[in-house]
Amino acid sequence: MKTNYIKIITLAITVITLAACSNYLEVKPQGQVVLGDYWKSESDVDAVIATCYRELLSSGNIAKFIVWGEVRSDNMTNSFNISEEQRKVLDGNILPTNSYTSWSSLYTLINYCNTVLYYAPMVIDPNFTVAELNAKQAEVLTLRALAYFYLVRVYKDVPLVLEPSLSDQQDYNIPQSSEKAVLDQLEADLLKAEGWAMSSYGRKEYNKGRVTKAVVRALLADIYLWRNNYEQCITYCDKIIQDPVLELIKADDQPFSKIFGLKNSTESIFELQYTLSSNTFNYTIFSFYGSDNNPRGNFTVPLFIANDNTVFVNTPEITDVRRKDYIKTKDASGFYPIFKYTGKSRFENSIGNSEYYYRSSQTDSPNWIFYRLTDIMLMKAEALVQLSRTNTDDQKKALDIVNTVYLRSNPTIIDSLSISNYQTKKELEELVLVERQRELMFEGKRWFDLMRMARRDGKTDRLIKLVIRKSEENSSVLSSKLKDMNALYWPISESELKANPRLKQNPFYETDLLK
Repeated sequence: MKTNYIKIITLAITVITLAACSNYLEVKPQGQVVLGDYWKSESDVDAVIATCYRELLSSGNIAKFIVWGEVRSDNMTNSFNISEEQRKVLDGNILPTNSYTSWSSLYTLINYCNTVLYYAPMVIDPNFTVAELNAKQAEVLTLRALAYFYLVRVYKDVPLVLEPSLSDQQDYNIPQSSEKAVLDQLEADLLKAEGWAMSSYGRKEYNKGRVTKAVVRALLADIYLWRNNYEQCITYCDKIIQDPVLELIKADDQPFSKIFGLKNSTESIFELQYTLSSNTFNYTIFSFYGSDNNPRGNFTVPLFIANDNTVFVNTPEITDVRRKDYIKTKDASGFYPIFKYTGKSRFENSIGNSEYYYRSSQTDSPNWIFYRLTDIMLMKAEALVQLSRTNTDDQKKALDIVNTVYLRSNPTIIDSLSISNYQTKKELEELVLVERQRELMFEGKRWFDLMRMARRDGKTDRLIKLVIRKSEENSSVLSSKLKDMNALYWPISESELKANPRLKQNPFYETDLLK
């Protein structure tokens, strides 16, 4: 949260023109105006809300969501194309000078949201109703909460800024608030947003990607799971699962091509919209995961996932379609490229080999999915296992959910999982964890799943055992660094520490730098 940067962006905010026929999110900067002279109508509010969405889908943010959520986990390893900073993250050698430690883009988003919340209620427009105002506030409350939820999971204690930057006289050197204080604020904001948010914006193309009640509830469920509030997590998962708008795509209907290739499937809850007409493009995906011009991106799949039975059951006849749809056939250099997101579709030829078809890196940019239905279903399964109110009943419900997700991806398997094969809570917990890995691989979830496990354990032993599988040559160094619970979080950027003397560095990194 660089002081000067925040002052600049708030004293002169980018204004966006919205035409009646335009996509709500397909907007282009048209200039700058002083804030106090701007807020005259509902369209002014819409313009700045659109800026919030555009900030969220910036390449810098998507890169961080992947690096923070996947690269540190056991889902990814390097290729020939990797940068030095990315290699250091993979190796666990994260320094405060690494650009991925910067949080400024999320605080930019937070400041835009704060600006809307401050000025929007002051707009005097006879056509702008209270219900419409509240629905728009629900959108930015949720976007702000999403930004803060990433921040507390990545850094733990962070500055909690709830007011926009309005003048040079404000104190911008804000100290960190505790993780608990930030999460308490997010819960309060989202409960308010739940009451205000739209249930649906209909089927209009230009409203795709906007925050609805389901988005608010998905974020609440995620926060409750992170806080070990399992009953509330289940409550909110159920609200989403029972939503008639959402529907699980059947196994025989090429589910993953529909989810990731066609965009905005019936399983989608919240995904960022990238379109040529809006001049928004997801460059990060093509750089990190690969493209039609360069199938192997900066990151590839570890051998233990691609080529043994640790995650997917890799028999000669692979039954799990996710193994085929997410991970491309080994290339000439011995790497297994990531196909999820960057791919359009996959078909099996007459001899049973997969033929992969990439989306065009010039014209067809993939959306980024924050939440989809199976993610919520598996959140519920995890909460049920941890809660185990009536032991066998809750565990059986959790197993049924895992079965539903697993069998959708394994349509040739007849036998379902049996509760008799999972005698302990730990066995079921690990089953849910690996199913989340199989289902949500490369979607920015895995590291946070491992962190929840470690936080519940109160130690990092299980996390280390899983993460070091991807790196035999660096396993001892990585294991040593991850023994400290504070090492699971990131250091605060050196530039942020210099700009704000009231910030305190993560104690692990203060010690690590002295070694």
